[in-house]
Amino acid sequence: MELKTKLLYSTPHLETLIATAILTTTSPMKPSKLFKLLLENPEKTSQLLRRIETHHGSILEHNRVYWIVEADDSEVLNVLLCNRFFTFTRIEKSRWLMSANLRSIIDLHRACGSKFSSEIIKSLAEVVPNIYESIKEG
Repeated sequence: MELKTKLLYSTPHLETLIATAILTTTSPMKPSKLFKLLLENPEKTSQLLRRIETHHGSILEHNRVYWIVEADDSEVLNVLLCNRFFTFTRIEKSRWLMSANLRSIIDLHRACGSKFSSEIIKSLAEVVPNIYESIKEG
């Protein structure tokens, strides 16, 4: 079966939310004020996102991204064995609703890079373009 992925939904303003979380730990401003300022200044958001790391407790854990995936059972099992933080719900025989957070997506791609993880990473370009660029570059 040819693997197909279609991005359905992600946490809104995901990069701005992540940049806000970065600043919340170092700024006396309220998170809501930081969020508004960052929405108005995408370049600042881009600068902040160059500093992100993946680890337990990472700000990359506090979001969700959803896809419709066409894959056979063995492909789904391989993903789950590589990263237990993905969620799959069968819709039809070879169609699944899949979700994960950004940290899990990046960890899967780094640990078990495959055609499947590459397709998922490519789909992130539209919702987190700055993070996508840093993942793509390694």
